[in-house]
Amino acid sequence: MSQDQMFSTRTAPWMKLGELVERPQTAAEAAEKGGMNFTVSLRDVYFTSGADNLEAIPNRKAVVCDDNEQFMGFASGDRYNILNYGEAFGFMDAINPHFVAAGNLRDRKQGFMVVETGQTVNVLDGEDPHQMYAVLRTSHDCTRAVELSVMMLRGKCMNQLTLKSFIKGVDQRWSIKHLKSMKERLAEATNTVARMSKYSERFVELVDKMASTHIEKDTAHDILKIVIPQPKGKTERVERQYAERIGQIMDLWTTSPTVGYAGTGWGLVNAVSEQFDWYRQGGTAESRFLGALAGNTHKAINDVAAQVLARAS
Repeated sequence: MSQDQMFSTRTAPWMKLGELVERPQTAAEAAEKGGMNFTVSLRDVYFTSGADNLEAIPNRKAVVCDDNEQFMGFASGDRYNILNYGEAFGFMDAINPHFVAAGNLRDRKQGFMVVETGQTVNVLDGEDPHQMYAVLRTSHDCTRAVELSVMMLRGKCMNQLTLKSFIKGVDQRWSIKHLKSMKERLAEATNTVARMSKYSERFVELVDKMASTHIEKDTAHDILKIVIPQPKGKTERVERQYAERIGQIMDLWTTSPTVGYAGTGWGLVNAVSEQFDWYRQGGTAESRFLGALAGNTHKAINDVAAQVLARAS
């Protein structure tokens, strides 16, 4: 299959997880269409004492789904603030968002929404356009607060880029407090728009710097070996697979028209993103999505970017 043919079949993984064909007007509507409109409640937790006695555990509660009694996780006492998914993301309603995806992750224990900002980021004077999205995520298993991540979807290859800003005062990801009043929600929505705009400007600066940074092949190879360390257990098979993976990224960097920018730091970042997003064996749409948000893909592209920026003039 040619690269053009491969690209034509690509869709962002969050579309497979919960694409919203009809356009919801509110986060609550998006939650309903995405199957996230169930509720949870706190239940008492007990332990066995002796043969038959049950003793309550103070300051601990179980988070349980009301529709099917599914156990989600443990919470710390009665003060844990339950937020239904639609309510958690309701602050976005104040900016007339376009909710494009919503759904459950990790067996309903986490929920997400993807919001199209409508902003095309014209990287490198429009030569490498990106669409900017806001990804909202929270949990019922007490593992994650309400969180917003800025994700750039690269037009050339549909790669999910969640690059850090590498400077103070500009965030790519941040937490949102529970906001009860409309005034609070409007203020947070306004703040969110400002922060995303600030990040967008910084993203353009980063790409300009990395695209103008020439990287020798030996240096690129060394960077990849730092960023992607060889797995433990140096069997012949493990060593061969590792060498093939590094070689594949190098080949994408030097020859792929989809990746582009051969010989530059920006090309190397995108070659790593390309390999992690589309060429790795196995995995699911969920694992690819979470990997880009805050997992191995996110770490790898940011580690490569840090190495490139350290070498930038």
